[in-house]
Amino acid sequence: MARRPSSRTGSISAAANTAQKLSEEEINILKSRLEACKDKRGRPGVYREVYKEAKKLDVVGEMDRGEWDTRKEAYKTWF
Repeated sequence: MARRPSSRTGSISAAANTAQKLSEEEINILKSRLEACKDKRGRPGVYREVYKEAKKLDVVGEMDRGEWDTRKEAYKTWF
């Protein structure tokens, strides 16, 4: 009897794919805000700060709206 993959396994592989797509500069931005992100009440402000910093990067600055929305979801997944 074949077992279906657990949802946890799927989310781990999705997170791994997301991490591979982020540049080293983006990861450094996320790491610098990791401690602040642990406070759930301040999390939206942390996300805004990360987005502002990331938009200054060459890799991110030239994205269209769809690509940017996907990138923002990758940041949230990373956190």
